[in-house]
Amino acid sequence: MMRAGEQHGFTLVEVLVSMALAAIVFGATLTSLDFFQSNNRFDLLRNEAQDNARNTMDRLARELRNVAAPKAEPELPGALERAEPYSIVFQTIDPTGASKSPTGAMRVRYCLNDSTPSNEVLWRQIRRWEGSKAPEIPSSTTCPDLTVKAWDSSSQAVKYITNRNGGQTRKLFEYGPTGWSETAQIVIVEPTIYLDVNPTQARPGESQLTSSISLRNSNRQPIASFTATEVNGHVLLNASVSTDPDGLALSYTWSEGATEGATALPSTAQQYETPLLVSKSKHTFWLKVADPGGLNASTKQEITLK
Repeated sequence: MMRAGEQHGFTLVEVLVSMALAAIVFGATLTSLDFFQSNNRFDLLRNEAQDNARNTMDRLARELRNVAAPKAEPELPGALERAEPYSIVFQTIDPTGASKSPTGAMRVRYCLNDSTPSNEVLWRQIRRWEGSKAPEIPSSTTCPDLTVKAWDSSSQAVKYITNRNGGQTRKLFEYGPTGWSETAQIVIVEPTIYLDVNPTQARPGESQLTSSISLRNSNRQPIASFTATEVNGHVLLNASVSTDPDGLALSYTWSEGATEGATALPSTAQQYETPLLVSKSKHTFWLKVADPGGLNASTKQEITLK
């Protein structure tokens, strides 16, 4: 039987112990929740960065496959205007139709800003123009190049790139074929992007996106070469060793003299035999080859008859 004045409850020690345990459990719960929210935030950033990188690579591929390769001198031959490890410049057909050029072309530049190596930014810059001739390529190598009138617009394409983080030198752009020595020879572009939204943490680490883009509209400069052989007082000129890297048919123009084209020879064939020449006379012969796209190359041979 309970007495009328009897009361039951917790002692002060019991209350303090309960509060301490509750604080520990609550703190552990908040820590776990904060860790989960932090991981979730980095996951969202990682997915966004990867999506931006994939979309940028897709756009780069479309632009390079629709490249507006210059056709003749003095413009640069080939598909690209500049090919560097962390920067690429080329002309492509403007898909928006905003270009006022008769060819519908615009200039595009992709470059990597590494002012913060743990968070490099890939920039995209474009330039449109009026008239048939494109403006000079901006000489500045700064990324982005904010020189007045150098580019019409500049925008960030991809963030959280780590190609050069920690002093590394992983190239953003590789070019093919292997052994190329001039920009005009390039027919393949291989971009590689390393991404890490939180490089201070070992996990989950970097993600790598790589692609290979074939420049189907590229037009490489032909290679002019010929032999000059004396045959019974005549000189046989043979240009069969001239080649076109793209396998296109070549046209041939022969001339003689101290300068190219000084005296045109009456033949556009691959081989030409001169009339009878004076013995012990010295002659300089020229060959100019051109492909259907208008790119050409010239070379000369000197020969002294016996």
